[in-house]
Amino acid sequence: MKVISIITGKLTLIAGKILHRGSSLPGKLALKVDKKILSKLKYPEIRLIVTGSSGKGSTAKLIADVLKDNGYSICFNEAGSNLKYGVTTACIRNCNLFGKIKRDVLILEVDERYTKEVFKEINPNYLIVTNLTKDQPPRQYNVDIILGEIEKNLPKDTTIITTMDEPFLRNFELDFPNNSIHYGILENKYSYKKQIFENLNTYYCPKCGTKLNYDYYNFETLGKYNCPNCDFKWETPDVIGEHLDLEGGTIKINDKEISIGGDMLHQAYNTLASYTFLSEVIGLEENKIMDGINNHNHNKNIEFIKNDKHYKALNCKAENATTYNACVYKTYLDEDLKDVVIGWKEISRRYNHFDVSWLYDIEFELLNNNSLNKIYAVGIDKENIKKRLLLARIPEEKIVMASSLSEIKEMIEKSEAKKVYGILNFDYMEPFENTFKEDVL
Repeated sequence: MKVISIITGKLTLIAGKILHRGSSLPGKLALKVDKKILSKLKYPEIRLIVTGSSGKGSTAKLIADVLKDNGYSICFNEAGSNLKYGVTTACIRNCNLFGKIKRDVLILEVDERYTKEVFKEINPNYLIVTNLTKDQPPRQYNVDIILGEIEKNLPKDTTIITTMDEPFLRNFELDFPNNSIHYGILENKYSYKKQIFENLNTYYCPKCGTKLNYDYYNFETLGKYNCPNCDFKWETPDVIGEHLDLEGGTIKINDKEISIGGDMLHQAYNTLASYTFLSEVIGLEENKIMDGINNHNHNKNIEFIKNDKHYKALNCKAENATTYNACVYKTYLDEDLKDVVIGWKEISRRYNHFDVSWLYDIEFELLNNNSLNKIYAVGIDKENIKKRLLLARIPEEKIVMASSLSEIKEMIEKSEAKKVYGILNFDYMEPFENTFKEDVL
């Protein structure tokens, strides 16, 4: 059955390439022939799974790109299909008819809810968890459930790579006797002493349940913490990022400057996760890691200037309040007079539901200051967005509702604000650029 399953998958791969069809069908058909096919393959010695609520795709890809630059052969589900079918497709593509994956490193981006389906069959020896946040509540429920799903079938000897700055992720080292490798970002000019994200996060010690104290916050619950009741505290991580410069898009590791691929804090953490694996696990030389990351770590946000007006579209994951908060915070830090656009055409292409409860976890209150000119609620949920903005005490005269971006184009172009921020779901990124960049030579 194993050989038939592999042949079925490979023939479907060939047909898909000819027909330009999707990335998960070969794996789906291979699993229909042999539902245990993943457990029957022979994997490389280094097997890495990257998971988390956000950032797993860009982190896995950056690692794969740097390794390929340095002569490593990679098995990677780079098409972005991170459920079991997509994982199976990637493995079938890279194995021979006897099931051996002749590659140096296996790198798989896996949806956090589906890790339990691949852990036992693939037996990863390294796991990167970028973050675990409140995400897609109707599907993911809460972070404790997601933590449990990941831990449920995690091999006991897997080495876990996470950030020291997030106390919730320390549950892994408390619950497992595994080796742990940590990275973190030291206090910097963007850090703050008093929590400003009150809607979503208050964090308690995973050992004794006491509310944690913080020396400083980098963002939400990320920072330097200690428990006033027990010995749980932030400890010096294996890889340290310092002198963070979001405007310049850089951070320093061992006093050497490296690109973070943009000007958002989460990009710095994803970069450190990639660096940590390449350095601490692969043992790649520092200059090769630095060169590789600098060559491949590129800003995926949209930014341009038209008629002396600065446009910036920030790609947010709808139903994930933390990614929205990151973009709200980025917008808040800019004290220039600005217009802000919030909206989407659809929340997800994977499933259908109309939950908007996550809007109430976002700290829209930060936008309620003198630097806000107008805020535009756009798309299918414009009325729900407006209700949330009103609850944040943003004056109603500053809120404009519209069904599409084209409806607000003229108003924004004639606005006195010289900055325009789009806090947008993936489906509005390209339309934002096409709408407002139109006629730019």
